Amino acid sequence: MTAIFLTIKNIFNGFVAAAMLIPILLTMGEGGDPNAIAEAYPDSTNPYITEHLDPDISAHRSGAGLAPQNTLMAFENIIANQAEIPVDMLEFDVQATKDGELVLMHDLTYDNTTNAVEAFGKKNNFVSSITLEEAQALNMGENFKGNGDYPYRGLRGEDIPYNLHIATCDAVIDYVEANCGGKTYKYCIEVKSIGISGRKAVDRLYEIITERNLQDRVIWSTFAPDVSSYMKSEYPEISRTADAIEAVQFYFYYRLGFDLQDVSPSYTALQIPYGESAFNNIINLGHTEMLNYAHKNNIAVQYWTINNEEEIKHLTKAGADCIMTDYPRRAIEAVASCK
Repeated sequence: MTAIFLTIKNIFNGFVAAAMLIPILLTMGEGGDPNAIAEAYPDSTNPYITEHLDPDISAHRSGAGLAPQNTLMAFENIIANQAEIPVDMLEFDVQATKDGELVLMHDLTYDNTTNAVEAFGKKNNFVSSITLEEAQALNMGENFKGNGDYPYRGLRGEDIPYNLHIATCDAVIDYVEANCGGKTYKYCIEVKSIGISGRKAVDRLYEIITERNLQDRVIWSTFAPDVSSYMKSEYPEISRTADAIEAVQFYFYYRLGFDLQDVSPSYTALQIPYGESAFNNIINLGHTEMLNYAHKNNIAVQYWTINNEEEIKHLTKAGADCIMTDYPRRAIEAVASCK
């Protein structure tokens, strides 16, 4: 009953955030000074604010356009090709299983990306209701489409490659750290679990981060306001992205010219959409004036999920701090063309 209540509460909070945004969209238009010039803030203490024209490139869901998302195979692909695809950040999603293990998974259920419906004989196979051992039987590449085909569809049992079984958070990080060849990666980790399960996921993720002394290289996030509040109250030393309500508040203060320090923001970065990911810019969050406002307040701005080359170039020139993309090589080449 408690879990149902928390789910309803999260949905309600999401509607509240959306309702707050509607008046801004209707009354303020696109906004932004088209002649604004990206400003430098060399004294910034925020390690996620990058130099102009040199944004971090983040492999979204560990490079979802190149290999099945959130799998060890995807991480192996990035590491094996790091000379040609030198990404700065690895982004992935985590959730807590029924037995408390932290696994990589974006959707709340296994249904869309794996063969879970077939394996368990039903729909709505929630990550939180299945143990790690049970999930190990699934093919995490079942619905990955590459070059117009589904190369891993139909693999079952021993035919499933080791790197297409469900991946645990600690195993993936250990793999990267052991095989990075001295490169220092940043990690962007989104907690997808909600309610009590979300708070347990945060606790476990904190253990994984601190056991490996990665506090300075991890920024975590969540769309669930109650989980975000838990992150803030229990683990304020870990860098965090703004939740939905904080992001709306930021935009409101920016557009009205208010002093953001009046609300003492405790987040390190905004993670926001642009272009195709923002319904073709029904609201434009990719202009230099807004980025300058964020940087002035010591806040980095990271954009998802940017796969279009022209959008990557625009955001780079505007002063974006990070481009999160399914196609890292494409993003690296587009950024290089701006210099």
